[in-house]
This record gives sequence, structure tokens and C-alpha cells, in this order.
Amino acid sequence: MLMWNEKFAGDAYFYGVAPCEWLVMNRHRYPTGGRALAIGDGEGRNGVYLASLGLDTTSLDQSEVGLAKAEKLAAARAVELSTWHADLADIELATDHYDVIVAIYAHLPQPLRAHTHAACARALKPGGLFVLEAFHPKQLNYRSGGPKIVDLLYRAEDVCSELHGLTVLDAQEGLTQLAEGTGHRGPGYVTRVVARRD
Repeated sequence: MLMWNEKFAGDAYFYGVAPCEWLVMNRHRYPTGGRALAIGDGEGRNGVYLASLGLDTTSLDQSEVGLAKAEKLAAARAVELSTWHADLADIELATDHYDVIVAIYAHLPQPLRAHTHAACARALKPGGLFVLEAFHPKQLNYRSGGPKIVDLLYRAEDVCSELHGLTVLDAQEGLTQLAEGTGHRGPGYVTRVVARRD
């Protein structure tokens, strides 16, 4: 947590204020209302985007510094955003509660990753969507950001196997060009998944 507080210190937004491109690319799939949860949302760029679409959105993160900046960004964009200061290892998500859950660069070690993804699947309402973008193990060959520990990097097949009760609508791995603040910049090898609860 201390690392993230230090990373998010200062006025600049480490990953910028624009939402993840993959999140925007899937806008056509989102409902026009309902509840959304953005896990590991840092300074709030993705939660604020979901809130701007009319979703009742909560940004969850372990960094209180990041969440304070999320609230500031929401105010600047004139949207309502709830924040939840917590560690994913210490919480339980309500079952059948959310219409959309997003995990954008929320890199977790095993078995916490599998536990969290299964919990997200249960927390979705029927028809609810799970959207993920994370760095793939091949990202170790690039310098555009992300963890340098292979256990924290995601393969699509592993993510999909952890989403019990969800139908995978899209799963991709490959290179993309990142321009997200100073934190993600340049070519990056990513894993992208969209799944829907049956």
C-alpha cells in the first residue's frame, strides 16, 4: 500500500485521467443503469468513466491517496463516485449485486487472483459483465509498465478458467500501444477479457 501511496502522490495522475481503451471499446455492452465496481482502480480514471455513463459506480483500491484523487477527478467531471478503501484480500463482495465489474491492471498473485475473479463472478447479477485488461507474461520483454514478477502477469486462458459461471464473450492477447499517463507508455503486451454471467 505504501508503494501505491507514493506512486500516486503529487498532482499528476500516474496513469492519466482517460479510461483504459479496452473499457471504452466495450461501451456498447454496458447497461444504461445499474451498479458498477472498479477493483484496483487507483486514481479513479476507470470508475469515473463508468460513472459518466450513468452507472452507480464504486472505485475500490488499497491506496487512500489514489482514492482521494479519484474523488477529485469525479468532482472535476461532475459525476457521482463512491470510493471503497480496502485490500481485496480482506473483503467479501455481495452476491448478485453488480451489473458491471471491471479489473483494469489489478495485478494480483495466485491464489488471490483466482479467489478475486471467482468472487467477482458471484457478485455479478445475471447478465452482468466482467471486463479485464492486464499485462501478459510477455510484457516482461517491454518497458511500458507493469509488474516484473511473472506470478503477477495474466494469461487469458487462466483468467477465463477463474470466472466460474460466466460465458466468455471475448478473450485476447497481444501487443497494443499504451499512452496512459507516465505509468503506461509505449508498446505493451496485454490480456483482455470480457465475460457475462449466465
